[in-house]
Amino acid sequence: MSSHVVAYFFIVLAATFAAGCSSLLPKAESETEAPWKTFDDAKRTYDSIEPGHTTLDELKQLGFDPYINKNVTVLHFSDIVGKYAPNAVRDEYLEPGIRECLQLQTKCSAYAIEHRQIHRNRVGNFFLDILNFRRRTEILGWRFAAVIVLVSDRVVYKSWSGVPAISEVEETTNPLGPIQDRGASLLGK
Repeated sequence: MSSHVVAYFFIVLAATFAAGCSSLLPKAESETEAPWKTFDDAKRTYDSIEPGHTTLDELKQLGFDPYINKNVTVLHFSDIVGKYAPNAVRDEYLEPGIRECLQLQTKCSAYAIEHRQIHRNRVGNFFLDILNFRRRTEILGWRFAAVIVLVSDRVVYKSWSGVPAISEVEETTNPLGPIQDRGASLLGK
């Protein structure tokens, strides 16, 4: 009877170990610091900015302060020209706020922000992953970027881009497992 108890114990132990192994797989997060926790928060804040009305002080209160929010980059006039007014574009095709910026040059600046939250979770069989036979990584998150152009401490132009919901899967299969990457070194390459 004791051999049955020992066998049962090892079966339960092996099943518990196998079930809990996926929690041993690596997880990673990549998040930039900002006052917004979701894409919708960032977009809602951006939408509250009104060109022609919003002031620099109001912009800073919304989280676009480069001295508090480390993800805000201050752009110089030359950066704005390179981004929004390449040589081949005539003035009448430019947005009015960009045109005003080009006319007042030294009084023009911009704030650019890029915010992201990315979560990378390795999922699947622990043993296949750790031995490098098969790795599956789920990538979830969002990205938001905006440029706010100012002339004399007043917003004159804004634009945004982003991805509201990132959902990707990376899967790597190595039929030779741990020796897959060593093949070239074994052949002297």
